[in-house]
This record gives sequence, structure tokens and C-alpha cells, in this order.
Amino acid sequence: MRSHDQYCPVAKAAEALGDRWSLLLVREMLHGVDRFNEFERCLPGISRSVLSQRLRQLQHDGVVERRVGVDGQTSRYELTQAGRELDAVVQVLGDWATRWIVREPTPRELDPDLLMLWICRHVDRAQLPGRRVVIEFSLGPSKRRHYWLVTSPDEVSLCITYPGFDPDVIITADVGALYLIYSGRASFAHAVREDEVRVEGPPALCRQLSRWFTWSRFAAAAAARPRDEDATRSSGSHRGVSMVRRAR
Repeated sequence: MRSHDQYCPVAKAAEALGDRWSLLLVREMLHGVDRFNEFERCLPGISRSVLSQRLRQLQHDGVVERRVGVDGQTSRYELTQAGRELDAVVQVLGDWATRWIVREPTPRELDPDLLMLWICRHVDRAQLPGRRVVIEFSLGPSKRRHYWLVTSPDEVSLCITYPGFDPDVIITADVGALYLIYSGRASFAHAVREDEVRVEGPPALCRQLSRWFTWSRFAAAAAARPRDEDATRSSGSHRGVSMVRRAR
């Protein structure tokens, strides 16, 4: 890593975490990701060589610890105490960027696989019914893709192929509209009223649905954005939506 040749805490922090990937690796480990192949899936665009280099550097800096399995081959990467204390840093940086830097997502940034991974991480299991509930997401607009969240009070799984259980609730939306809901820049209820999201399912589950998700950890900062920023949002960027309730 390049040195700033400054005996300054901010400069030293930038040396340790200021490249494109290091802080994102910390972000993933804060969410429980601990295996090499998982990092690859969660960080589209990172090469295996760069991933190896960044993990080694984080170990060298005392941010990450590598644990080798009993088989002597598998490895897990865990945050040290120093790494866990970066949780507050990630929160402050994310809140600041949400308020002042982040704009409308570009088409290149609309990754449905990544979005669904993030949504899966932010299911509030305490709010779920006391049984298995399957939520199907149908995301478009073109080449519509389907995902299934298989939820229970004890576990939430994301499936990219049909899991063998009929969905209890179906959510149909454009990826861009769902990104804005997840990020806190639009409310789920407003998206339903404005015909940007379509929900199908039993009335009782449809009413509960919005409480099952905590959305992004930066959603509160998005809600506090200066209003004149949100006024520039294009009104025609997403299609509308209505709630459809299936009889069961």
C-alpha cells in the first residue's frame, strides 16, 4: 500500500482503508461474510488476486484475522477488535455519503443480485409470522428475474431458483424502484400507492409485509436528505403500482 509519509492518524487510516476494496471487505465482514468465495460474490468486480492482496493487507494492519479450519485447507476471515470498531466508521461514512454524495442509481449500479442479497440481510425476523413464509420477488423491467426469500423466525434464505414452496406473497417491481425503497429514499407504502410496486397475497400478509424489512442501515440518513435534492428526482423514472390481494 502506498504511504502518505505523514505521521497523522487520518493519513494512516487512509493508508489502511483508503483503497477501492478494503473498507468494502470490512463492510461485508460486519454482515457475517467470512469466506473467500463469499467475498467474491458480494463484491462484483473484484479479482481474486486483488481480493487476496487486500485480505493480506488487512491482516497485516491488524484489522482482520485468518483462521484455518481443522482440515488445514479451508479458511475463515474474522474482524479483530480493531476491525469491529470500524462498524461506527462505516455507519458515519455511509450516512454522510447518503446525505451529500449519493444520487439516483445509474443503470450500471442496478444489480438485482446484490440488491436481493442486501434485502435478505435486512429481514426483521422478530416481525415475521410464527411459521415459514415465502416471498417471491419479480424484478424488471426487462429480462425479469425471480428471487425467493424463504423466511422463518429462525432463518432467512435467498434462493435464485424455485425453492419448492409456493410463494405466500409476490412482489413485482422495477429494480430501480426497489433500490430507492431499500435505501430509504422512498417508502414502501408510497411506492404501492403510486403504482411502483405490486404486492399479491392474502390481505393479512400484505398489511404486515412492510414491517418485515428494516431496509438499509443508512435509510435514516436518506430520510434526512435536504429536500431540494429529492425534488430533482425524475417523476417518470419508474412505472406505477397497485396492491393486488389474492384470495386464499
